[in-house]
Amino acid sequence: MKKAAFVLALGILCLPAGAAAEHPAPVLRLPGAADRPIAPASLLGRGQSDVRTEDAEGNVIVYHGLPLLDALEKAGLETRTMAGERKVAPAVVLATARDGYTVVFSVGELLMHRRDPRVYLVAETAGGPLPENEGPVRLVVYGDRVRSVYGLARIELKYLAANRARL
Repeated sequence: MKKAAFVLALGILCLPAGAAAEHPAPVLRLPGAADRPIAPASLLGRGQSDVRTEDAEGNVIVYHGLPLLDALEKAGLETRTMAGERKVAPAVVLATARDGYTVVFSVGELLMHRRDPRVYLVAETAGGPLPENEGPVRLVVYGDRVRSVYGLARIELKYLAANRARL
């Protein structure tokens, strides 16, 4: 029995750095659709943006990712038609961290800044993957550190009301 415990402990110690403590990808929840993971790789590559921020000490950090609105649209949220805009007018997006910290954005706020996005889902820095406490995906909000969520667990779209179809 002692030998088995020793072998197990040795195996854990020999895992690559971070492998034992990796966190799952955050989940995206849209009404009427199955939950889907937000794979960090899906935020990189084509359409990727550089997101430059400054930390409390004045150091510039460059992240790579996508605007939150783009990620929601890729997942099926319709916002580019009048019918789509009317439907999402009363919608909000909740972003929740692994520790339960939650922030909210209106979809209208995201649409207002379509050409100059302020809210991004990021998956890496210019130096490589996000640190374990921040990743694998985090939310960065320009000019609003309080709503920049580390260790993202979930992005959820909720409708606060329903607009009737226009007659």
